[in-house]
Amino acid sequence: MKGCKVSDANRNRTVGVACQTLDELKVKGSQKLCIKKNVRVQLLDGTFVNDEDYFQTLPSQTVFLLLKPGESAFTGADILYNALQAVNLDYLRAGKEVQKFFTQNVKEKVMNLAKLLNKASHIQNVQLSKKADDPDWFEGTESRSATKEEFMARRSQDRIRGYMYKTQDDLKKSEAYQNDQICQKKLTEALQEMNLRLKANKYFRDYFDRSAVSDRLCDSAGTFQCKGRWDLPRCRYKGVVTNHHMINPYASRESRIVFSTWNFDHVVERSRSIVPAFLEAAKLASNNNTAINTNYFYRLLFTTDNLKLVHIVCHDKGAHNVQCDPCKFTVSKSVV
Repeated sequence: MKGCKVSDANRNRTVGVACQTLDELKVKGSQKLCIKKNVRVQLLDGTFVNDEDYFQTLPSQTVFLLLKPGESAFTGADILYNALQAVNLDYLRAGKEVQKFFTQNVKEKVMNLAKLLNKASHIQNVQLSKKADDPDWFEGTESRSATKEEFMARRSQDRIRGYMYKTQDDLKKSEAYQNDQICQKKLTEALQEMNLRLKANKYFRDYFDRSAVSDRLCDSAGTFQCKGRWDLPRCRYKGVVTNHHMINPYASRESRIVFSTWNFDHVVERSRSIVPAFLEAAKLASNNNTAINTNYFYRLLFTTDNLKLVHIVCHDKGAHNVQCDPCKFTVSKSVV
């Protein structure tokens, strides 16, 4: 039995639930929150939990948001509002003006907030690592991580796991998976192989871990630099101090919170391009007696061959005009 916490989309109320499975969490959580409709389960960082295996990897006391159909949880501006409250900016006491502040130009305000936090990134606490030495940094995390590096590594793993579970879910919902047994077999084999590779690579925990020897996306102090919009070679932000967006989430609790708004951007998009290409690869492999090129799709989904860590201002959610390479969809079985 695992102790969990559940809340609704507005996060007005959080209650404890003891459960063993994801389905049990949904039933008991819905009862305690008086939600009658079927719910979706989401983590505080926006990752949906729709797989029992993923649920079992999450630690006790994790907070789950139970969302009604069509409902979305507060993110983005709400997180930033809490961060601004934490640094006690005077204008946050302006009552109704606070609400107006967050109704327009949110991205611009994120950018200005980043400037403030960058100034704070040189404080003494940035070098501290253990929870016992900088307990304020861990406030609100509900994490058993003993160090900042361990916590950040787990956040990196959460994001990569999220891409795996979302992709798996999308593929299993497809017509090809549900109605074509050969395609289903090809997709199942490819997903199993990718899951094994992710476990072997520890779900790329090193991306956010400043103590990692390789694969980390920050310097040894923990400072991350935005890689720029998907179609640009670098971040084009021009600030007073720097010529690119940067942040050190290891510096303070506020910086850690704001870093959660930074995104991994798939240059070749996951939902618009990679998943459809994955399905096409399964069909080709079924017809030609070949195998899905798992390595190709793995690198597109989870590695920095196709992932760019970007500031929210540089995260363009419009359609990207790059597609998967059809020549790389399948490989001969001897190559697998």
